[in-house]
Amino acid sequence: MPSLRPFILDLLLSSGQLLIEKQENASAQNKGEHDLVTDADLASEKLIINAILDRFPTHKIYSEESPRAHDDLFAPHVWIIDPLDGTNNYAYGFPIWGISIAYAQNGELQAGGIAYPLQGIYLLAEKGKGAWEYREEEGAKAGERPALGKPRRLHVSPRTDLHKCMVLVCAHLTTANGDLHLAGLGRVAKNVFNVRSLGSAVFNLGFVASGLADGCVEFKLQPYDGAAGALLIREAGGKVTNLVGDDWKLDMPGMLCSNGKVHGQLLKALDWSA
Repeated sequence: MPSLRPFILDLLLSSGQLLIEKQENASAQNKGEHDLVTDADLASEKLIINAILDRFPTHKIYSEESPRAHDDLFAPHVWIIDPLDGTNNYAYGFPIWGISIAYAQNGELQAGGIAYPLQGIYLLAEKGKGAWEYREEEGAKAGERPALGKPRRLHVSPRTDLHKCMVLVCAHLTTANGDLHLAGLGRVAKNVFNVRSLGSAVFNLGFVASGLADGCVEFKLQPYDGAAGALLIREAGGKVTNLVGDDWKLDMPGMLCSNGKVHGQLLKALDWSA
């Protein structure tokens, strides 16, 4: 199969432009007590899925806002999609939200990308071929697709001392296991330079891949939240496991990722068996 990077980048650009146009007037409704879905989520998902099935009509789709089957994660060809990650941020006007698209074969990630449309940043990775950042160039008119500058190769951060590291977390404190997550967050916070919570998995994982953060703890994660980010981090030289140190797979509910150099220290600080 030819490189999927141009195709995924095109999907991210198209869906990102749609989400920007819809944000001001997006209508939201609850799909959980502390979880929203908007008409923009659904429109973005429709755009992405239609484009994929038009090109690959036999491929499976595993997407946040559509019916999905667990076994499809391990199909010969599957696309794993979060058409709008950080929906709560998006609905409240907080500018930390993005898009995640990944492609896997038999449970093994092959290609993926993340978009930060408001920031004009797109992160792409292919298995064995590295991770790359594209940035929009200035000068595009409203409604026009922006030109992209020359891609930059991504590398994780070089830090080796956890006490000097910035770690991102998504603790889901309002869920049934919120107290356990809060305790784990507290243990991590005592052993790092500082922690931040952004409310968007694609920002957390993309920042680790880009070297802007040294690690991330996602206490509760869906496959569509983490698939593209996991590949980006690995291709940028980092490490991705579950919360107890096993290599992360698509059906694992929690994720711990890092630059690789502090991974053992971060696992020890989290002490998820505590």
